[in-house]
Amino acid sequence: MFTQKDLQQIRSKGISIDDLNQQINHFKTGFPPADLVAPAIPGKGILTLRKGDEEHYLQIFRKHGPDLYMTRFIPASGAATRMFKSLYGALEILHGKSREEQGALVQKDVEIDNFLKELPQYPFYEDLKFSGEETPAQILALILGPGGLDYGKRPKGLLRFHKYSKNDRRTSFEEHVRESARYCTGRDGVLRMHLTVSPAHLDRFQIEAARVKARVEKETGIHLDISFSFQKPETDTLAVDPSNKPFRNPDSTLLFRPGGHGALIQNLDALDSDMIFISNIDNVAPDRLKERRVRNKEILGGILLEVRMQVANYLKQLTGDDRLERTRMETMAVFLHERLGVAVQDQLENLNSEQLRAWLIRTMDRPIRVCGMVKNEGEPGGGPFYVRSAPGEVSLQIVESSQIDMENPGQAAIVKRSTHFNPVDLVCGVRNFKGEKFMLTRYVDPETGFISEKSVGGKPLKALELPGLWNGAMARWLTLFVEVPVETFSPVKTVFDLLRNEHVV
Repeated sequence: MFTQKDLQQIRSKGISIDDLNQQINHFKTGFPPADLVAPAIPGKGILTLRKGDEEHYLQIFRKHGPDLYMTRFIPASGAATRMFKSLYGALEILHGKSREEQGALVQKDVEIDNFLKELPQYPFYEDLKFSGEETPAQILALILGPGGLDYGKRPKGLLRFHKYSKNDRRTSFEEHVRESARYCTGRDGVLRMHLTVSPAHLDRFQIEAARVKARVEKETGIHLDISFSFQKPETDTLAVDPSNKPFRNPDSTLLFRPGGHGALIQNLDALDSDMIFISNIDNVAPDRLKERRVRNKEILGGILLEVRMQVANYLKQLTGDDRLERTRMETMAVFLHERLGVAVQDQLENLNSEQLRAWLIRTMDRPIRVCGMVKNEGEPGGGPFYVRSAPGEVSLQIVESSQIDMENPGQAAIVKRSTHFNPVDLVCGVRNFKGEKFMLTRYVDPETGFISEKSVGGKPLKALELPGLWNGAMARWLTLFVEVPVETFSPVKTVFDLLRNEHVV
């Protein structure tokens, strides 16, 4: 199947032949859909907090969090193309039309008509170089194309999201820095941030980082340690044609494609941190709304610290020399079930004390993640569910709609009963009870990827997406879902979202 030239190309990417053969096998057999057992809902899978609970966790985080090595991790490599889908569609329709024809077409499209009328309110307006005589098509081309802002190909992190004044118009990257400085700064006065970017955008990110660093350090006295990494080439996946044979470029080389954000588990694994906060680059808020978001991050951090301390305490007892009473170990099993949603099987009753001890150690000695969940008000995104794995273990998981067989009435009924969705608001504990860093790639479920259909040069192909970063890539972590206020979720999915109330400064 592979020529000597292929093998050389494969070796240059650091990919093993066994991995490629496994990928091809996935194309042939597909991935099994998620086996949903029940939705995670408030009181059963999702923790809801009272005012007193919030204050308790805030105190824990503010007392202990700054002493830890904390990092803010943001996937930021994707281009903003989908954010401007409507503008691209309008530009295609308007292209080649006369000024009068364009005016008539724009009037029929309420969305584009409003956009052009409200353009001076957008935070990137002052960056546009107008002569005043541009047609609607020329204005859109200035926003999207290389002759202007080139926003259609830039990453979201480098787009201006908020306008405080003509001289203070911030990118989403800068807003993340300013928000993170309020809760993720260590006792040493250092804010550590890490972004995954594409090589093509690194220079621009570094320029923006230098600009933001100078401003924020001067205003706050905090030192910013901002680093970047790329998706690793060994995580690329082979593309195949419809008959599952390797897809080849015009020069006969193999076509590899990025494996999706699930590949970033390796970037996450490379961070030398105690605690890592993760969210998407487009989920930001202006200063007037940051306080509630910061408070929410601190609460999630406090929950993680309390759970981590309890798990570490149990593991020290389980691995110590002292003999543990069976009732003590059964208390630990109850903690796993009630606090972390671990399905404690009836078979545990049949285990002797040493077997129970081994099960508890195996179950608890894992990375921990606390995930905020928002009430579902129609936003797209994955959701929290109890899921049964192939070996039969039931655990809390974040599941994307693409992983669910909606043709199965039972599975569809479970989805219908779900109440919350995943806004990507996580805090992760990545060290074990001895203080050693977990090797995160050991906790991936490789059977949770998916296959999508694409095309290159008009030729159809199949692409393989690795298990998502907060889906299958973290499938074997200990997981705790927590209800968070919808006000903490304000993503920018389309350019029009920039004028929604939650993005007005």
